Amino acid sequence: MKTVEEQLEDVAHDMDCHVGSEGHVYDFAYGLNWSCVINDLRTAKYRKTR
Repeated sequence: MKTVEEQLEDVAHDMDCHVGSEGHVYDFAYGLNWSCVINDLRTAKYRKTR
């Protein structure tokens, strides 16, 4: 929570990355996948209709 509170909302990448117990660094957007469109019940509410 300390890292979140110290973050400047108008400055990109100003947070310290989390480092796991095995030394892995989890940087901004770690684990996000932008390779396809999500098309399921989660997004049905916001789907654009013609």
